[in-house]
Amino acid sequence: MLPIIAIIAAGWILSLALMTRNRLLGAAVASVFGLAVSLYLGVQHHPSAGESFCSVDSVFNCDTVNRSEWSEVGGIPIALLGAGFYGAMAAVSALGLRSPESYPRVGTLLTLGGAIGVALSAFLAWASLQLGAWCLFCISLYGVNALLLAAGIWHDKSSAEPLGARVSGLFVGKDGSLGPAVGAGLLVFVASMFFYNGLGKGGASGTAAAPGASGKDVSAMFMAAAAPLELDGTEPVLGDPAAPYTIVEFADFECPYCGKVAPELVELQRSNPKIKFLFKNYPISDVCNDQVEGGRHENACNAAYAGECARQQGRFWQLDELMFKNQEFLAPADILFMADQLKLDKEAFANCLRDPRTVAAIKADVAAAAKVKVTGTPAIFMHGLAGDTWVQVNGFGDEIRALIAAKEAGTLPPPPPWSDPH
Repeated sequence: MLPIIAIIAAGWILSLALMTRNRLLGAAVASVFGLAVSLYLGVQHHPSAGESFCSVDSVFNCDTVNRSEWSEVGGIPIALLGAGFYGAMAAVSALGLRSPESYPRVGTLLTLGGAIGVALSAFLAWASLQLGAWCLFCISLYGVNALLLAAGIWHDKSSAEPLGARVSGLFVGKDGSLGPAVGAGLLVFVASMFFYNGLGKGGASGTAAAPGASGKDVSAMFMAAAAPLELDGTEPVLGDPAAPYTIVEFADFECPYCGKVAPELVELQRSNPKIKFLFKNYPISDVCNDQVEGGRHENACNAAYAGECARQQGRFWQLDELMFKNQEFLAPADILFMADQLKLDKEAFANCLRDPRTVAAIKADVAAAAKVKVTGTPAIFMHGLAGDTWVQVNGFGDEIRALIAAKEAGTLPPPPPWSDPH
């Protein structure tokens, strides 16, 4: 954790020190720092990304926050929207430095941007309280937003023009800072989204090369599980039950990141008959999960019960697909509609939802998760890579392919000992 705090402190201190000499220079450096952090978080938000550098423990965990339901707007990572914002602030600060007479209202634009950023920071801090986890790099951006707000106010403190007039002047005056800011922001955002959408596509349908050929360090992709994973035989299975490699996912039907990973894992199994894929529940709600605090996902337990009831009718994977595709519609009535679409026995399904044994089945999954130290979703475990040892995988499709390729090439090292991935 100390190296991360040192990076954050260095960025803040350097920006503030430069700001005392020149407000716009400090704002430009703070914006570049914010841009770099946002791009990193954007990449780490992608389903193909492994564990992030700033995931230290269960409390300070960038992945938990950066892959939560509050990390996207309309399917767009907030981090990449932030990258566009910081790109805009960096561009306008640089223009104000180069030609202050042409851009007299740069400070006003920084003030507005900083104020919006601080307001968003307050909301995201509230979201972290709900999650029970904090992202250190996200916190670094809270500081950057405060610095930009301070730089803008500081830069304009000697102006006799009222704030309202300065703001309107951005739109109707001769100041040219708004256009370049919007242009730079859009350029950064579009470029980062283009890169983001291309992540993970290089080897999605093939088999990753073994270490030495690809240069990938597979030792960073997995570790020994904290304990042997207990299976009770009721888990839904996709694939040949006798397949040599077993993948087990702990997931929550309301978890946005689980929704993104689900089709990738299903496709992985379907493309490799040596893999069987098992599902276990870990709803992020204290209604049925005593390992979490607060009912953050209000429909998660009911969705888990529905999955168990569909399993009893041999239709788990079909309902699994529907629920992950419709995560915003998991209220009881919505789930009953999905069950009707799948032509499940309505009476048996309704009775199962009320059956205490259904709740017990979900709690059994949660108990199994607790023994292997699951604290968030999705959590992926594998068997077949290291004899009888269960391993936890730090990644999904590409990482699993690389591990299997290394195993079959005889180049897979022993799994590193377990350490808290969150």
